[in-house]
Amino acid sequence: MTEPAHPETPDPQEPAELRLGHTPRGTAANAVVLALTRAARSFLLYDPKNEAIRHFLDVLRETVEGYCEEHGDLPLVVRPFELVVDGEVVYLDRDRERSLAFRLYRDGVRKVSLRADVTWPEVLKLLEVLSVRFVGVRQTEDDMVVLLWKAGFQHVEIEAVEGFVPDEELGSDQLTDDVGGAGGASRGHQVDAPADFDLPAPVLRSRQPVELRELPDHWREGLVAEDAVSHLPELCQLLVDALLRLVADPTEALEFSEVVPQLRELRDFVLTEAHLPVVLRFAGSLARLELPEAQRRERDQLLASFADRRALARLVHGVPRGVVEAPQELVDLVALVNEDHLEALVAVLEAETSESSRRVVRSLVERHVQAEGEAIIKCIPGASSAVACELLRTLRYVNVSRAVEAVRVSAGRSDEEFESAALRVLEVAELSPVVGALFGTYVNSTHAPIRAHALRLVATRHAQGAFPAVLDRVKREQLRLNPLDAEAYGEALAGADPARAHEVFRDWIRPKGFFAVLGPPMLSWVAVSGLSVLRMDDVEELIQHAAKKAGSELQRHCTACMVRHRRVIRGARP
Repeated sequence: MTEPAHPETPDPQEPAELRLGHTPRGTAANAVVLALTRAARSFLLYDPKNEAIRHFLDVLRETVEGYCEEHGDLPLVVRPFELVVDGEVVYLDRDRERSLAFRLYRDGVRKVSLRADVTWPEVLKLLEVLSVRFVGVRQTEDDMVVLLWKAGFQHVEIEAVEGFVPDEELGSDQLTDDVGGAGGASRGHQVDAPADFDLPAPVLRSRQPVELRELPDHWREGLVAEDAVSHLPELCQLLVDALLRLVADPTEALEFSEVVPQLRELRDFVLTEAHLPVVLRFAGSLARLELPEAQRRERDQLLASFADRRALARLVHGVPRGVVEAPQELVDLVALVNEDHLEALVAVLEAETSESSRRVVRSLVERHVQAEGEAIIKCIPGASSAVACELLRTLRYVNVSRAVEAVRVSAGRSDEEFESAALRVLEVAELSPVVGALFGTYVNSTHAPIRAHALRLVATRHAQGAFPAVLDRVKREQLRLNPLDAEAYGEALAGADPARAHEVFRDWIRPKGFFAVLGPPMLSWVAVSGLSVLRMDDVEELIQHAAKKAGSELQRHCTACMVRHRRVIRGARP
């Protein structure tokens, strides 16, 4: 294979970012790589909110999308200081401190392929990995290969080998013997095989002529598929089965604890790939493994990690967009792992921003509610407003009585969003003293829309238990009431308990003592509004009495309420 020609000497003003490419594809690939390296380094130079960061990201997105639309896949072969596409050098930087190619090659990456359908979030994730390694310390950070595998790319493929460490990064004790320094002081730390350990050479039989023939297409396709990145999860499962067979075999002196590190690494990979069928088979193999009592605890801890917060978040992210129900494999996995998953599900719901993923999590929560609703009720008081509303809605769909109990337990929450969700539960709940008292709680909300909503529900649902709270609110607020509020309170009192309301309204319209002269300021307005929806014999008389000693506004209101009352008597809607 002919070595590709190196580009001309770089511009002194731009020593590390050569403009390369002799073909349209090479030029476009060079633009993508330069945009990627500049964006990665920009995170080291600027604050994340700096306008420069936005500029570098815009350029990166434009170059990647332009390349993929024009040329399709971008297969970058990694050499020590170069990135090559189809034999054409598209990146060159011999400065080890700056070179992206050198960092990739040193960590063992030999090829990075961006497929034509790569998504922008995946490009950002690749950028994040590169940014981390630009400042990463080798002794404490994961290397590039590990970071790339953990990213869980769907449209970015990585080919890697075991990386190497340059001589200057090795300790002196590792170099001394190689260069003959210090009299071979480190010789005692290594063992050299004799030069003739494999002699004499074996006598080979006479060679037979080799017949070459072309493989059928389906054979070649099968071999290529076995070597593809997409086939790795199945290979992981084969390795898991082999390890567990050795542990289960009484003739093998292999303890479960000896294979736990390998199993954890395999678990991390299949979870990163979010390959649900393999994850389920992996967990199922662990669950079926017969172990002595002393080793079961370690097995159960490993099994529980397949459905903890981290694992569930990764698996939910792997569900295709548009899916509104959890896949059956995910449901089976959660059921298989004998742990309380609700806290993990709530934590995922708290952190998740994608509505598609949230729907998947909600479907899992609904299944949990059907089996054990009490645990959800305990989670609601401490959850964020958005998640508390999600959980309350789920309870309402599955079991209204449990939802009412959740509202009662969380009645101290004062955020408007949750109070609105609570009132939607009370709308459909069966009336009871508890429900009536809860209506009264929200009548005293600090949020005006919630108070208005609660008053309407008290009036229409005849929530008798709310009567004391509404009455107390009216008395406390009478000096600050406006006509609209007064009308709402009157109708709520009449709807909650008609008999008691009639008695209270009569006392306010025909007051005794000092108020017999002045009359309560807005209580008459409340009383007339409430009387207009009552079916009592003296309603019209009381309204007329209120109108005689009222001002012009209340007189007009009394006239309107009289008309409304007559409609009520005739059976028409008020």
